[in-house]
Amino acid sequence: MSNFDKTLLGKNIKFLATQKGIKVGDIETEAGVSTGYLSRLANEDNKKNFPIMDLIFLISNKLDVSVNTLLSVDLSNLTPNEILLSQFFDKLSKDTQNNKLIWELESKSKLEECKQQGNHPLFFPVHPGDFGTEFYYHSTFDSEAVIAGDCYKVIVGNKWLYLMCVSKEYDYINGYELYFISSNYQGYPNIEQICKAYSESDLYNQIVDLRNQAAESSRHVKLSDSVRSSINEYLTEGDIDSF
Repeated sequence: MSNFDKTLLGKNIKFLATQKGIKVGDIETEAGVSTGYLSRLANEDNKKNFPIMDLIFLISNKLDVSVNTLLSVDLSNLTPNEILLSQFFDKLSKDTQNNKLIWELESKSKLEECKQQGNHPLFFPVHPGDFGTEFYYHSTFDSEAVIAGDCYKVIVGNKWLYLMCVSKEYDYINGYELYFISSNYQGYPNIEQICKAYSESDLYNQIVDLRNQAAESSRHVKLSDSVRSSINEYLTEGDIDSF
């Protein structure tokens, strides 16, 4: 919290309120703070009256935006497409927290095995002479990007969403690449680019937050419908000791 940027918070509140047709004064009234309190947050000279988290959560719910985005992304600086992506990431994060989305882990070591096996939609073959076919991660954003960490995937609608952790080795910077992947009518993977984000990107903090949510979700126990049905059937047989 020592690095908290009240000016950014104030800008985002004003921007989102304008976009949604909500009066900042109405938010202040609902929050029980004085008129002009939120507007003064955008004043760089305002060093006092740090807004309490309860107030920030209220604003977050009122403006339908995550706290992380509200505090770390300059929304007024985003293009229309970036704003759409920001809203997309917010909903993914919210649905992940509410267990509506359960992410799956593809570890870096498992991805490295794909260099020999090629059983991954984002790996493509390279033919090094007489030594057989090898497969390498193919970034559709940057030819220098290589796998830098675990990958997470989740089903969104009828497509897989892939969140790849990558790096540019010669520049020593890490980032993320996101793709939609589905099968076409012939069964081959159909790859759609979503975005890339390195540390200088305006959306980077949001994607890092989403990646952390995905990592936590991937550790949850997963049960198939069949297994869940069998367990429930067993639990309803006879008397069950209460816990």
